[in-house]
Amino acid sequence: MTLKTLMLAGVAMAMASIAQAQMFIDSGVESGTYGEPLEDVAMLQGCVFEQEVPSCELTSNGFTYWVSWNESTPSYIVEAMGTLYVNAPLWLRADIVEMGDMSAQVTVLAMRHDPALDPFAEIRANLQGQWVFAADPAYTSSVWGDRVTEEINGDYSSEYTLQLADSCEKSNGQGPVMIAHINPWDEPPCMIIEAVTAEKMIMQLAGGDGTLFKYVRP
Repeated sequence: MTLKTLMLAGVAMAMASIAQAQMFIDSGVESGTYGEPLEDVAMLQGCVFEQEVPSCELTSNGFTYWVSWNESTPSYIVEAMGTLYVNAPLWLRADIVEMGDMSAQVTVLAMRHDPALDPFAEIRANLQGQWVFAADPAYTSSVWGDRVTEEINGDYSSEYTLQLADSCEKSNGQGPVMIAHINPWDEPPCMIIEAVTAEKMIMQLAGGDGTLFKYVRP
């Protein structure tokens, strides 16, 4: 067995131990070393290691963070993220390396995984998977993490990043709500969640006429 293999095996065992415990990793690097300092709570969308540059995607209030281990993020932090599940809530201490309209490339300097960071965990879990609009089965939605893809008669229609919140401006204090971040220029639609279970989803448009939109599993 080569030294490299032994080192990789040691890292894998260490990551497995971290995953089983309350995960907290701090690189010790000072905030602001690589860019504008950032502290936020984000949901893990997923990691991809079967590519030249392994990377992870996270979302926060409709915004996307990209983390790559060929940048200044320590490889062991990306590896640790890869041991977690979709929608794992993470506290991040990071630096913004490059900013876009709805996303940013960040260097993660410290992270903490704690399920208590997501007050909407049950709703988020129930939202996952395929949905069919009860009034017209031609309209379907697929939820993976915080990404929603909509189709009409099996053809792509739109895609957006969802945000769950206690309320929004147009809901007049009603909630919880789901906010659909489609683009950075228009006000995102806000849907009041009337019910979300493993088998049905009922919502109404905040500021609308009170019409209920019901979705069921295919």
